[in-house]
Amino acid sequence: MSGVLDGIRVLDFGRFIAGPFAATILGDLGADVIRIERIDGGEDRWTTPVTPDGQGALFLQVGRNKKSVTLNPMKPEGREIMNALVATADVVVANLPPETRRQMGLDYESLKSLKEDIIVSTVTCFGSGGPFSDRVGFDGLAQAMSGAMHMTGPEGQPTRNSTPYVDFCTGSLLAMATLAALRHRDLTGEGQELEGALLKTAMTIANATLIEQDQLQINREASHNQGQTAAPSDTFVTSDGLVLVSVIGNYQFARWAKLVGRPELADDPRFQNDEGRGNHRNEICGVMSDWCAAKTTDEVLSAL
Repeated sequence: MSGVLDGIRVLDFGRFIAGPFAATILGDLGADVIRIERIDGGEDRWTTPVTPDGQGALFLQVGRNKKSVTLNPMKPEGREIMNALVATADVVVANLPPETRRQMGLDYESLKSLKEDIIVSTVTCFGSGGPFSDRVGFDGLAQAMSGAMHMTGPEGQPTRNSTPYVDFCTGSLLAMATLAALRHRDLTGEGQELEGALLKTAMTIANATLIEQDQLQINREASHNQGQTAAPSDTFVTSDGLVLVSVIGNYQFARWAKLVGRPELADDPRFQNDEGRGNHRNEICGVMSDWCAAKTTDEVLSAL
């Protein structure tokens, strides 16, 4: 089955998640993606090994729909092969430090000299232009610096999300930007350099909380699984397990109050909007906890 990016060639020099995942999405859309890695295989190939030869789960995830070439662009023979491939490419993806890209000939000016309309899609941790431009960093660092860890986990115990959502979201945004760059090239004939940054992605995701803090100085603290801007919103213990329930908006709250046998809660002046319910979340979540405690998980889910 043909894809919308049929005829587009992508060279993937990415490592680990953000860059490779952007290339994976382009491959899912039909692009011809060639992963280019070191002679002995990139270090991300072996993370969390799951195959008899030691290849990792992450590599299998972000390596789908890709061809593979190994070479050393720091040697003349490898550079010659790389340059020949660039001349056939539409997009180059590289989430490498800027200086490393320059040394490898993967900076925009070098690549543009080989292919005038090339699109170069890059990822760094902090973005260019600032004091941390040349520093490397991973997903967890962006979670911490964006405030996400402060608002995750029990109060006073900043907690990293176990799934690298910043990496995957950055890759998704970079793929979207690359599609826009391809459309721009269709209209103008011009290539360009794109830059994703882990910290920018993390701050975008956390932006509403950051805006609230800037404007109102709420000084929120983490509350584990309990939501703070609506209620009930938490994990609740049943007689044989746990359920996660989130009730948002007046309509849902009125239905929930009737379901748990407390229809008068919908008329309580303290609970007339999500903000009020969030401010009284312990009381409301207590009602839900009592209602769930004597029921099985299946009974709770069926009633909901």
